Amino acid sequence: MGVAPSELAKDEARSDVQTARQHFYHDDESFDYPEGQRPALPGSPGFPDHPAGRRAIYGLTAVIIGITGALGNAIVAANLPYIQGSLGLDLSEVAWLPAAYFVTNAITGCILVKYRQQFGVRSFCMVFLALQAVLITSHLFVNGLAGAILVRAASGVSASALTTLGVFYMMQAFPAAHRLRAVCLGVGTPQLSLPLAWLVPKDFLALGNWNGLYLFELGLSLAALGIVSIVRLPPGVRSKAFEPLDALSFSLYAVGFVMFGSAMGLGSYLWWTNVAWIGWFFAACLPCFALFFFIEARRAKPLIDVKWLSAGTFVGWALIAVLCRFVQSEQTIGILTMLRDFGLTNDDTRPLTGAIFVGAVVGLVAAALIVAPPRLPLMVFGALALVAVATYIDTGSSVSTRVPQLLVSQPLIAFAGTLFIGPVFIFGLGRVLADGGVRMTSFIALFNVTQSVGTLTGNAFTQTYLFHAQQYHLGAYAAQATRSDPEVAALLSTLAARYAPVITDPATRSAEGVAALSQQVTQYARVAAYIDVFTAISLAASAGAVALLAFIAVSLFKQYRSKPS
Repeated sequence: MGVAPSELAKDEARSDVQTARQHFYHDDESFDYPEGQRPALPGSPGFPDHPAGRRAIYGLTAVIIGITGALGNAIVAANLPYIQGSLGLDLSEVAWLPAAYFVTNAITGCILVKYRQQFGVRSFCMVFLALQAVLITSHLFVNGLAGAILVRAASGVSASALTTLGVFYMMQAFPAAHRLRAVCLGVGTPQLSLPLAWLVPKDFLALGNWNGLYLFELGLSLAALGIVSIVRLPPGVRSKAFEPLDALSFSLYAVGFVMFGSAMGLGSYLWWTNVAWIGWFFAACLPCFALFFFIEARRAKPLIDVKWLSAGTFVGWALIAVLCRFVQSEQTIGILTMLRDFGLTNDDTRPLTGAIFVGAVVGLVAAALIVAPPRLPLMVFGALALVAVATYIDTGSSVSTRVPQLLVSQPLIAFAGTLFIGPVFIFGLGRVLADGGVRMTSFIALFNVTQSVGTLTGNAFTQTYLFHAQQYHLGAYAAQATRSDPEVAALLSTLAARYAPVITDPATRSAEGVAALSQQVTQYARVAAYIDVFTAISLAASAGAVALLAFIAVSLFKQYRSKPS
């Protein structure tokens, strides 16, 4: 019996629709990829060939997703002193906001990998972006410290998810021959968020008691949600990933890191020995980590393979990754805080932050252009060497230092910041793929921890060392500034004379002169402390560069010895 032409037409149309839907990946379902285009691991998308136009769309989406994931927290970090006043918080309370972000960003990486492997990329995208949008919306109506901490914690989770998505989208934008460049760009793009946040005018965000900031962040989340709904990744492969014991392991890991991160993030604000809970948190996190390591070391399929990560190569890699993030605190907590101490606002430093943004973009492009497996250690060495040079230049700072004197050193540090992140990630990822990819959760967990711990410890070290150095210099300057010194007496007379038009009482004028001199001495001591911090960071970067150079030299020597004569 024949088939009517109308039915053939319907079947053909239905076939065309199905092909088109698969072609544009409207469904997260199995897709018959040819060899070489299949997903490398469960939870990652396939890599089919795309026309140039679609590659451009994927690349633009990767940039938007990557920046969106980190921009919300970057804007909070850039405007922390202003947000502190709007919420009626003291400095130690507002310090919970960045700490909450870094803690959740560090601990959720391994769980997100397994979630993606079991439930797919689509669910991964939509669930976490929608969750963040709901939390930000609720914070618009319930404004307070607890709500702000919850939003920042959710931002840490979504930032971890969006960073991975940014890498996936960027990999779709490049052919297979340039996949390393794609990974380098995808990992490095979120690093542009902080210098970009410094460029956003605070008046734009301060409307409605800083509700403008949360509206802006909500807009970013909804925009990202809409984009990933329309520009979809190719389907991937799913597999059963979670095991019952993962819940216990992750609980121990999360509780331990929450305590460690909270104590590290708040210690330099509340002061390490002034608040009992800081010491208790540091002490209590140790048995949590010990029990976590004990359980994971004996599991056939661990959540985090601690034995594999304890190998010498990964230990050295982790130390270098932490150091690279650590030395970046010279810019975020050092120079820009020093300028703020001089009375400059974000608007006053916009030429500098613009130069920092340009330096970060140039570093990202340079990393993508020169990245190659043999060059990865050299690129990280170059980043550390640049930071060492730039921070050494900043040791020449003084109370008269302003934006023009920093237009060379700070872009160099920004350049180094985006130069190192891609090679560090690719080096570790290469070890994972060489081992079959089964330890991806372990690698992502370690990578997130190195970046978060590096930032938290860098900030804590900078603020702690700055305080001790300032106290030292203040004592030294105060010991020299005795009234019996003719120069000090003349300076006090000059400072007191400034108040003559408004203060007639000589004793009051003299007291104001002493107060003015005390302010000057404090400012000089503060600047001297910053110089000590810059010197310490320069030495740390130099030591890291020398150690890495020694590692490169030993590797080259071993390769030379292994060659047949």
